[in-house]
Amino acid sequence: MKNKFFLLAITFCLPIHPQEVSKSFIPMVEIPAGSFYMGSDGLGEDFDEAPIHQVIISRPFRMGITEITNAQYESFRPEHRALRGKNGVSLEDDEAVVNVSYSDAVAFCEWLCRKEGKNYRLPTEAEWEYACRAGTVTPFYLENSPSAEEANYYGHYPYMIEDNYFSQGNLEVKPGEYRQTTVEVGSFSPNSFGLYDMHGNVGEWTWDIYGEYPDEEQNDPVGAASGTRRVYRGGGWNDFAKNMRSAYRAMLDQDKGSFNIGIRLVRNAVNGVGSVAGSDSSNADKENTGTVLIAYFSWGGNTRGIAQEIQQQTGADIFE
Repeated sequence: MKNKFFLLAITFCLPIHPQEVSKSFIPMVEIPAGSFYMGSDGLGEDFDEAPIHQVIISRPFRMGITEITNAQYESFRPEHRALRGKNGVSLEDDEAVVNVSYSDAVAFCEWLCRKEGKNYRLPTEAEWEYACRAGTVTPFYLENSPSAEEANYYGHYPYMIEDNYFSQGNLEVKPGEYRQTTVEVGSFSPNSFGLYDMHGNVGEWTWDIYGEYPDEEQNDPVGAASGTRRVYRGGGWNDFAKNMRSAYRAMLDQDKGSFNIGIRLVRNAVNGVGSVAGSDSSNADKENTGTVLIAYFSWGGNTRGIAQEIQQQTGADIFE
């Protein structure tokens, strides 16, 4: 007989002054539940995108239609305004906020949770790719690879140019403008889910700790169990097109920020119920019948409802 202990990092989304933040402060669209094939063949330097594996997103969730702007983030942390325009990037109110770490993003989630009483958090890596693909299986959600008129990136380097420097007639799109900075969020057409700038402008922090993919189907995966490097997705204004692909993965220490990484938030479609947790109860040894104890505390990016959901699945006792 073994006792099981779950330690979860959970934010309590208790409203403080909900009237201070309007209902449209973070405009969102609902992403339906479903399944998709995550990753790529993982050729060359993109080895960590393999293996391709099926992922089930078992519940709908809501996702911000744009990246978080300077104005939105500075409602939480006004002193960030001093970083606007650093390195010539992200100067205006409606440009995507940058120079924010994963830890900063989680703190923003926690602040907004308390302001609105809703469980804002970062998307899991799987949720992000599912939402970006929007039902597509191609490298980008666009019919062709994006031109510099369709996304903000290092437009001199469209997709596949590395193999076609001297035969650019083979390219789907020709080299174009390199803006060398962020642009106003929502400047280009959205994908079929209604999400803007999932390719380019700024990379976007996800919840997950960076780790290898499994060679098996996954249900609502939440990343590696331990580590300090967090995944960010989508590519930024200074990335080549190949680094904007739906499957492309990048990572950075969770306490570091960058001039090309920002934030996009999600929240659960049903408040208090979601898939992000610190432990995966599905891995528990079902043959053991010892005591299960779930201990949780306020940290960031999640809700009390997850602990209650695990309690329902395991019959555990909860310690708050």
